[in-house]
Amino acid sequence: MKKLFLLTTLLLFTLKGFSQVTTSTGITIKDEFYNNRQLIEILQDLEAKTNIKFKYDPAKLKGVYASYWFDNMALEVGLKGLLKGSGLKFYVDDNQVVNIISKTDKVYVKSSYNSGTYYGGNAGDAPIVASPTPNVQVGQVQTERPKIAIVNNRATDKPARKFGFTFTGRIIDARTSEPLPFVNLTIKSNKTGSQGNVDGYFTLLNVPTDTTTLTLSYIGYITTTIKLVPDAPINGVTIEMEPDNAELDEVVVKGEKTEVLKAAETIGMFKMTPRNIAKLPNIGEKDIFRAFQLMPGISAANQSSSGLYVRGGTPDQNLVLYDGFTVYYVDHLYGFFSAFNSNPIKDVQLYKGGFDAKFGGRISSVVEITSKDGNKRERNFGGDLTLMSANVWAEGPILNKDKRLTFSVAGRHSWAGPLYGTIFDSFNSNSNNAQFSGPRFSQTTTTPSSYFYDLNGKVTFKPSENENISLSYYSGKDNLDNSQNILSPFGGNGGFSNTDLSQWGNTGSSLKWSKRWSDTFYTNALVSYSNFFSDRDNTNTAEFLRGTEVRTVKFGSLESNNLRDVSAKFDVEYKTSSKNSVLFGLQYNKFNIDYTYSQNDTLEIIGKRDNGGLMAGYLQDEAHFGDFTVKGGLRMSYFSPTKKTYFEPRLSATYAVNDRLKIKGAWGIYHQFAKQVEREDITNGSRNFWVLANDTYLPVTTSTHIILGASYEINDYLFDVEGYYKDIQNDSRYSLRFTPQIGRGILAQETFFNGTGKVKGIDFLVQKKFGDYTGWVGYTIAQADKNIVLPSGESNFPSNFDVRHEFKSVNIYKLGRWDLGATWIYATGRPYTSIVGGYTVRLLDGSERTFTDPSTTNGNRLPDSHRMDVSATYNFGHGSIGLSIYNLYGHSNVWFKKYQTLTDSKTNEKSLSVTDVNYLGFTPNITFSYKFK
Repeated sequence: MKKLFLLTTLLLFTLKGFSQVTTSTGITIKDEFYNNRQLIEILQDLEAKTNIKFKYDPAKLKGVYASYWFDNMALEVGLKGLLKGSGLKFYVDDNQVVNIISKTDKVYVKSSYNSGTYYGGNAGDAPIVASPTPNVQVGQVQTERPKIAIVNNRATDKPARKFGFTFTGRIIDARTSEPLPFVNLTIKSNKTGSQGNVDGYFTLLNVPTDTTTLTLSYIGYITTTIKLVPDAPINGVTIEMEPDNAELDEVVVKGEKTEVLKAAETIGMFKMTPRNIAKLPNIGEKDIFRAFQLMPGISAANQSSSGLYVRGGTPDQNLVLYDGFTVYYVDHLYGFFSAFNSNPIKDVQLYKGGFDAKFGGRISSVVEITSKDGNKRERNFGGDLTLMSANVWAEGPILNKDKRLTFSVAGRHSWAGPLYGTIFDSFNSNSNNAQFSGPRFSQTTTTPSSYFYDLNGKVTFKPSENENISLSYYSGKDNLDNSQNILSPFGGNGGFSNTDLSQWGNTGSSLKWSKRWSDTFYTNALVSYSNFFSDRDNTNTAEFLRGTEVRTVKFGSLESNNLRDVSAKFDVEYKTSSKNSVLFGLQYNKFNIDYTYSQNDTLEIIGKRDNGGLMAGYLQDEAHFGDFTVKGGLRMSYFSPTKKTYFEPRLSATYAVNDRLKIKGAWGIYHQFAKQVEREDITNGSRNFWVLANDTYLPVTTSTHIILGASYEINDYLFDVEGYYKDIQNDSRYSLRFTPQIGRGILAQETFFNGTGKVKGIDFLVQKKFGDYTGWVGYTIAQADKNIVLPSGESNFPSNFDVRHEFKSVNIYKLGRWDLGATWIYATGRPYTSIVGGYTVRLLDGSERTFTDPSTTNGNRLPDSHRMDVSATYNFGHGSIGLSIYNLYGHSNVWFKKYQTLTDSKTNEKSLSVTDVNYLGFTPNITFSYKFK
């Protein structure tokens, strides 16, 4: 019994000691409200009223303003909210003194028990390190005073003084003052709200009272709740939002929420930011388009392409806008990742279908990319280094004294690292299928080489609070040189010279002027230029020694595609009331598209030089009737090559059954005037080229979208389903056949075939939106068919990317400073056209050519594919280092079938060889990222 008494006493003292170590000031503040006051004044007032001691460097707090309501809360809890967004943190030492320091400071506590209690704007801002010799390094705090900063205001007992008013302003990043586009603002009491525009401006009409609570949500940023305060400004307000991981050593305060993926806001729409893409496994670069391939309805079956195959469509059917100008080709390194560097990008929105009337010229989807304006507070720079490329960026104000002029620039270039070499070797060893039927050669004298680069730049000038002028630029290029010289192994004369040089890329630029003329009227004017080019020189020279005579044979092909698009557009946004808004605008595009394909240097097989203008205007109205929202629009386009006017009505609607369940639908007609067709080549690999529609053999493509779906949210989970149907008219297929003609050699026959297409499917999404563990599961069941009469007489066949079933699992887990990710993808096999036989024809010059017989179009299916990718990223200070593994268990997924005609050296009989060419197997990659501030 005595032992039990001693043990109990010891336990009580231990618990008491533990309580003393972890207990903070124990002070509760009942009712103190501070509205846009200097932080030093607030601390002095709290010190006088609570007798708590504050310790700080006045120079570091000078010019820092804050607004906060202490409402019956512990001092420590209130200080967290008070200091949020200020660049400051605090801790309570053993003497119960509250120390206010910079977030970059390291805190040293002399106690061997490390009993100092640490608090900050976010928990975990810096470690508490036990040390007998403190050496605190004081950092900098932001002293720029915003027009008004609302930082998590608590409720106030002051009575409302304004009713049914308009609340306007701009939403910016708390760290960089970068405007945040398309932020959602919601009035908490009645669930109504508005969305900011591309420049961050918002107008919230008919706000009930000036004590109303608002919720702001934006992908990659902590959801912010603010409560309006009587007598506070309601016009031109600047609201700051904190990134979910603004500093890599921060841990988000429990209870504050941020999403990795934003879905179901608008029918068929996904939103993601580069900040969150870095958490996903990658094949060598954090890639926006690869991340979108993880969503339901966007196929990931073509693992060699970062292009978006959206609901049975092809990449050329997607309208990709970068700061307003169109990007016509989105691949680097044969498509293994996209042409967009994620570092200078701020926001990306993807519409899978049913998109608004302001978008035109494509029949499948829209990708709208907004780049960064640049940090308005300070200059910063950094970069990434991977096993395949190096990436650097810089941003900030151009002039120290004038923060209205900012810049953002980023550049990326490949280097001959191990991962780049793996992809390069895999592609080139498998894709060059043309077989030279002469004698074998050896002694290659040159080595294939390849590189890519891209450059992004933007300069933004803000003449006034409500006006922006920006100049944006993008350029990207791939260069592949497989040229080689091979000498005969028998000595003497003879050999084979091959020029195999491919170059492709994009250049684009836009100049934008936008102005907010009033709380309800906003205009945006833009002029732009875009150029896509693709050139391939695949010519050969072979020399043969026959007796004493040297014969030279020249053959091969030259191919070039060049597209130029000059455009101007003017958009207007007008809010007529709190329940209605109108959008309208005009757009003009001038197209010049050239395509040539020739053989043997002189024979031009295809020569197209297209020119045309496209004039479009649109009008759209969005109206809210209680829980029902309807958006109707009409786009009208005049296309000069056909001299016809095309009408595109659009309609979408949502109905909120309750706070959790929403029903949605959309219908629309869409046209495509510039389109890409495929030059089919079964043995050497098909190639695509851009052409302009006309009124003869290549009509304008039309697609009708019908979408119906529903979403349900409960706690941290989202359940979303959308069924869709697309009816495509004037779908085109191209054929170039080479047939032997007696006495005439080889005849090239070029034909365009036009028909229809049908796509139907259902997308399912289950998303875990918030918490340390986030992710989603997506499943798509779909069917895409063509009805085009071909030379063989067949007409009904599956689309090239008719993937019937796709399942995707995405998992992200935050463990302290670690971000862990894992994805698993399963897809049924894609259709393909095989070779079933062949024949040989002797030409007039005595040479022989071998021709093949194809199977029925897309009459075969590749095997089902699946793979798992994993990643682990460690975040530290101003950087991170991550390991990503593509295809973790090394499953062999078939890329395509390789066909070769083999000749038996003894019998001279020919046979057909078929080989599976696979995608990449187990492929690791390391990424190191660092920013200097």
